[in-house]
Formats: sequence, C-alpha cells, structure tokens
Amino acid sequence: EPTPTVVPTPTPEKLSLIAGEINACLLVSATEVETVSGIKVTSQTLFPTGASGCRYISVTDDQVILVIFVYTDESLKKAHEPHSAVEQYELIKRGDLMLRDEIKDPDAFKVEGIDNLGDQAYLKEGSFLQIHVLKNKIYYGFSSARFGSASIGYDTLMKLVKIALQRMP
Repeated sequence: EPTPTVVPTPTPEKLSLIAGEINACLLVSATEVETVSGIKVTSQTLFPTGASGCRYISVTDDQVILVIFVYTDESLKKAHEPHSAVEQYELIKRGDLMLRDEIKDPDAFKVEGIDNLGDQAYLKEGSFLQIHVLKNKIYYGFSSARFGSASIGYDTLMKLVKIALQRMP
C-alpha cells in the first residue's frame, strides 16, 4: 500500500485592515468551515451595528452553524459608538460576568477565561457557545448554537477560531 502523501497546510496570510476594518468572512473560508465541521456551508456577510459580520449556513437545512463578528475602533466610530474595540470587548465581558453571577448555574450559563488565545479571550456558554478574543486592539466574536443540529461543539469552534487567529492582523 502506498504511503499517503502529507500535504503541509500553508499558514494563512495575515489580513490587513481596509479603511480600518476587517471583512469577517475572510477570517475563515466556507471550505475551511466545511473541512473542520463536516458540514457543507455557504457564507453570508452581515452588517451588525459597529462591526463586520459573517454567518455560515448549512446548505442541507439552512441552519446557521457559525457567526463571526469583528469590532475595530474604526467600525465602531462609523456607527457613532463612543468607545474603542477594547472597551467594547470589556463591556461585553463585564455584562456576561454580571449575568453569570445572577444566574448562578454553571450548567445553564458559564463564563471562563481561555489562555494563549490572542491577547485576552474567554468562553461563554449559554444558549450559544461563544468565544470572544481580543488581539491587537481588535475584538473578535465566534458563536455557534450550543444545542441541536446547528451546534458544532466546542472543539470544532476552537479549531475554527485558531484558523482565524492566524489571519488576524
């Protein structure tokens, strides 16, 4: 039996800010989402207030399996938001921690830090599985359903975050 040839995966190129913003759909390609999750998807650009967004939709059942958003100082400024991307990350995290302290049920709602991911990162588990990353003063969010057929699970979500991390400026 011939030995399978191992093809090295090239390190993705770092993205550049264009007019101070990043196209969230360029962080992870639909093909990469499909390879990692095993689900054939299409990607669709979103325009949430103050951010660039992208969602990946399963072609078999139209379920959104992954949403990525990116806040930069410039994208927030264009939306007339009075704070920076770092402050946005801190505001969201503070809100998540307050909610965790109110709910007091780690099975229903959990917030915990993640080491060695960007400059700062944390995991939020509620009805959604979310990984929030701050890197070079840019705030990235990755979200997937926590339950049901649209859920890709923590390990798959983390693999996709790590692909995106290689492209983050």
